[in-house]
Amino acid sequence: MGFIFFIVLIAVAIFTIVILIIDYKGPASIKLCERFAFGMKCLRAKELIIQESDRNGTLWASRGLVLYKLDKGNQKFIKVARIPGGFSLFWLNNFTLFRRLTLRAECIEIAIDRQGTICAFSAGSMWQKGDSEKHFKKTGTMPHFGRGVGRGVMSHGIMAGVAGEFFFGEYFNNPERIGVSIYKYDSTDKIWLIPHKFQPGQIRHVHALQTDPFTGKLWVCTGDEGNEPLIGWSDDGFKSINPIGRGSQKWRACQLVFTENAIYWGTDTGSVELAGIYRWDKSTMELTQLNRTEGAIFYATRLADGTIVMSTDRENFPNEKDDKTRLFILSKNGKISDLTCGTWNYNKPGFRYNFAKLRLQRNQGNEDLVMSVLNQKEYVDGDLLIFEKKELDKAL
Repeated sequence: MGFIFFIVLIAVAIFTIVILIIDYKGPASIKLCERFAFGMKCLRAKELIIQESDRNGTLWASRGLVLYKLDKGNQKFIKVARIPGGFSLFWLNNFTLFRRLTLRAECIEIAIDRQGTICAFSAGSMWQKGDSEKHFKKTGTMPHFGRGVGRGVMSHGIMAGVAGEFFFGEYFNNPERIGVSIYKYDSTDKIWLIPHKFQPGQIRHVHALQTDPFTGKLWVCTGDEGNEPLIGWSDDGFKSINPIGRGSQKWRACQLVFTENAIYWGTDTGSVELAGIYRWDKSTMELTQLNRTEGAIFYATRLADGTIVMSTDRENFPNEKDDKTRLFILSKNGKISDLTCGTWNYNKPGFRYNFAKLRLQRNQGNEDLVMSVLNQKEYVDGDLLIFEKKELDKAL
């Protein structure tokens, strides 16, 4: 019996190692399948976190530390490369079981420039890969990152500038309100520079860095309390920042949506009175609150036909009325509709606690709405869903 038990133990160990190796490598491709979600027909890909699309319409998404792409018109995401995780606990993000146990499917953030160069954040470090290169090379290490410190950069806090330029804004817990930096990658000297540093006490952290495609101006959003919320623009690579507003929860945003005549955002606040969707007119510089919402709006995008979509999360803000995430859809004629989506899953403080989110594509102008569903009872964590615009219209 002892010998048989030993053989079985060896067989189980070998089987486990094989499974872990397969999981570590990741599938060569991930197929899109037809599904229904939130009462709408959609395409679904398992366990992929949407990042953004490039100028060719290619969608980019991540599975743990592995990057995938979906070429326009294709039905499969294809594996591109692995982004290193370094010699730390975050290397375990390579394995599905670890990501499921920790409820942390968002492991990396990327930005792609017009030449196809990819800048990636992973495990507290910055990495880069040219379009013709196979592997990522380390370009720098974040000064504020890790367990108890913070996630390093928000999903909207990394962006590509002109050829060879990349920017990211620091996002960490910052209880002492020390200075917070915006970093710029210098492709000539291959180093990260600091074009702008917020002084101690000015802000808590950076929520978003974005480019207005209609003006070329760079924009920054910061948080969180008192005078810390700020929305401002720069025309010199963030060396100087010109606020359009600050010091109120109505200026506390995580992602801006740009149109030719205005800028839209949803608030990241628990304030009952100030939480909502806002429009800032570029010509008159007047701010209008279009509606009131409950809960924080983390993600927002504009579709190719001009429709604006925003999503609310669940994180125990005082203005949350239930445990449901929602989409808010602003049509071109100004009508605002909302769609109830998933149910917050792990919502009790503890090891597996996390926000419930509908993560949307980072960039704007896609024909379809793409999202990854995070920490909601009805879906596997990280399911990627693609909705055609006509399906959104049917659901409203």
